[in-house]
Amino acid sequence: MDKPEIEAGTVKISGFKYKGDGCPQGSAEGAVSDDGEVITVMFSNYTASTDADGFCHRCPRCTVAVELSYPPGFRFHLGTVTMRGYARLDEGVSGTAKTSYYISGLPGTALAKRVITGPFDDNFEFTDQFGAVVYSKWNVVGDLNLKSDVLLKAGKPGKSGLVTVDSQDLRLTQEFAIIWESC
Repeated sequence: MDKPEIEAGTVKISGFKYKGDGCPQGSAEGAVSDDGEVITVMFSNYTASTDADGFCHRCPRCTVAVELSYPPGFRFHLGTVTMRGYARLDEGVSGTAKTSYYISGLPGTALAKRVITGPFDDNFEFTDQFGAVVYSKWNVVGDLNLKSDVLLKAGKPGKSGLVTVDSQDLRLTQEFAIIWESC
């Protein structure tokens, strides 16, 4: 089956809302690529950290609602999520990044998950596939809801961990690959 062609510039974000302790007001923004194949969400204040006892002190969560407008005759689902940021994890500390999506008013949620284990001290970039496919409706604009959270597990007191924005652009970034189908 041939990949359907979306005319450049016809996929747009017509609404972008977010909430959660991982994305306070003014700290997130979104964009869609000109070819309509990637949604990028950028967080400037997304940080997970452990406390002195090794427990997750700040375990951020964020829900982003993206209203996509696109040409009639198409529907979509998300294929992968690429996450970029920075992590510093002591030996024995693990960080789990979970990203899920669903379409408002439709059943089903798809999940992608990545575990990083310490010792680790570097910028990271990883791409994961969603474990299920959740389609939008044909020709209907609805909210695409993107949920993300990071959980740190130290295991032992005195061990620490941090997952945050990267050192290059000072953002934690998620890129979502959009898979289009035409009817």
